[in-house]
Amino acid sequence: MPDSKADTIRTFLASYKTKDVPTRIALFADDISFEDPVGSPAIVGKAAMQHYFDATIASGWEIDLVPQKIIVNGAEAASITEVTAGVGGNPPSVTIIVQHFLFDTAGKFKALRVFTDAFG
Repeated sequence: MPDSKADTIRTFLASYKTKDVPTRIALFADDISFEDPVGSPAIVGKAAMQHYFDATIASGWEIDLVPQKIIVNGAEAASITEVTAGVGGNPPSVTIIVQHFLFDTAGKFKALRVFTDAFG
């Protein structure tokens, strides 16, 4: 487990480019709630997250998440993140997202909400 909340976020973001789902899943609390984008139905629990990430990789997505700024306040953090994403050999698109993280007492992600305007 990384030493700080910011390191935990960096590890999570780096796991997308390398498609390292086991590392990503290890950062989640058992009852993780993942909302991407905010307003969509939350994915809840590690098993559901495993399925979601495995399906994303299986469908051919190439995703790179690069933090531009990480801000940590107590048990919460936000990352302003540049996303480069493409699927099926199509040219990737680049956008900025804001991710809000809530940590549990063990330093794992209890909730993650993704704010984006990429969909209009």
